[in-house]
Amino acid sequence: MSSPSRSFNPEDLDCLDRDLKRIRTSLSQDVDWFLSSQINLLLDHMDDISNVLELQVTNLKGLRDRLARGLEQVNATLETLNVEEKEASQGEKKVVMKESGQNQHQHHAVKSPVTKSPKHGLSPPAKVKVQESDGDADCSEVEVEKEDFNTLFG
Repeated sequence: MSSPSRSFNPEDLDCLDRDLKRIRTSLSQDVDWFLSSQINLLLDHMDDISNVLELQVTNLKGLRDRLARGLEQVNATLETLNVEEKEASQGEKKVVMKESGQNQHQHHAVKSPVTKSPKHGLSPPAKVKVQESDGDADCSEVEVEKEDFNTLFG
């Protein structure tokens, strides 16, 4: 049993060869076209992504700058509050020290019969001098010894 042999005509071979060359050329062009179209789409997409990222960078820089300004304001406010608190604390310490000094004087006042002597830390009453000219109340002058004022309010 022999198989029938097929005979090839040289023209058929030439025709097949031309078809193969055309397919190869066409395939190469199709592949090139496909790749270039995909690459162009990809590049366009990458450009869009790049533009969006640049916009985000700009927005983030703006946010960073606003946050920095806000932080500077918060720090300035905090510094102001710290200074005010420190001043208030120093004022309270002075008041406490004066009160403790006054309490000691009051304690001495209870025990000691001589309470108005400068030796015991109490100052004499403030000297007040009122002068009026021509009956005008706006021209009155009050003089208080500085030491007494500082003792009372210093």
